[in-house]
Parts: sequence; C-alpha cells; structure tokens
Amino acid sequence: MDAGEIEALLAVVLEPEARRRTLEDRLTALEDRQAVRNRIMEYAYLCDARRWDDLLALYTDDIERVLAGTLTEVVRGKAALRDKLVAPTLERRSLPGAAPPPDRLLTMRMRHLVAGEVIRLGDDGETARAAVQYALVATSDGEGGFRRGMHEGSYVFDFRKIDGRWLFTRQHIVSDNAHNPMFQAS
Repeated sequence: MDAGEIEALLAVVLEPEARRRTLEDRLTALEDRQAVRNRIMEYAYLCDARRWDDLLALYTDDIERVLAGTLTEVVRGKAALRDKLVAPTLERRSLPGAAPPPDRLLTMRMRHLVAGEVIRLGDDGETARAAVQYALVATSDGEGGFRRGMHEGSYVFDFRKIDGRWLFTRQHIVSDNAHNPMFQAS
C-alpha cells in the first residue's frame, strides 16, 4: 500500500460525521449505512458473475471509475464503462510485461473478498463515501491445469441517494493486479 492509497482511505475513515440527534435520524442513518454496505457487496458479487447490465444499474449515468496502483485508467459514463467491463484492457502504469488478452481474462473465475468497510454518510442525507479493502482471487482450470492467483487493493466509493436507492457516482480503485500471475500475458 503506497502513501497515496492510504491517504485516500484515511480521507474517508477520518472524515467527521454529524451526530444524528433524533431516534428517527439515527434509524435512517443505520438503514442508509446498511444499504450502502449491501451495495458494496452487490458490486463484488455482480463483478464476479460478470453480470454487467445488473452492475451498471447500480451506477448513476455520470459514473466515474478511476483505476490506480499498477493500473491507469479513467472512464466516465455508463456506456464507456460498459465497454471496459465487457472487454477489459487493464492498462498498466509502468510495470514491464503485458496484461493478458481480454479473451483469457473472460475465461477466469473471479472472487472478490471484501473487508473492513468504513462508511461515512453526508450531512445532506443524500451522499455517502466508503473506504474498503479487498483481495481478488482469480482461478482457471484449462489445458495447462488449475491455476490460481491473488492480488489486493482498495476502493474509495462515492454514492448518491436517488429515489431512495444508493447508487455509485465514483469509484477510485487502487489495485496491484499487475503482480497477480493470472493477470500477466504468459
């Protein structure tokens, strides 16, 4: 974890949150926090299942996804993001070697292991942020036999509540997936 990643996580973790004074406000905050937590888990499960249209339904139209760490990419809008989900390019920051071809990526099974989420609700009741750490395990059982690789990273997610639903507005994903043997060209 580099200094930029830890600072992005700590910006959420250390963000002060207004005290909810009434019982109704406290209950609403608990429900909102659980809804955001559920949204994070839905994200992980839908990514693993590659159910892109269901995943995109969890985003605002102006979604921005920023990949950092060993990757470098900025995508804005649902249509552009859908293209990247269907045919990932995994543009690397500066590490030697190439990413695996998209067709090989699509044959791997993925499992997100998500932990340590800290959720901060905005004072307006309509925005939220979350800091989350994850590990991603990729496996393949092909001609070369069973292969497994893992990498870690973190998420900083921004949310907006629209018509009672918490939706992703921004995802800052720091990944070290270029170090995962499953995400290398050979």
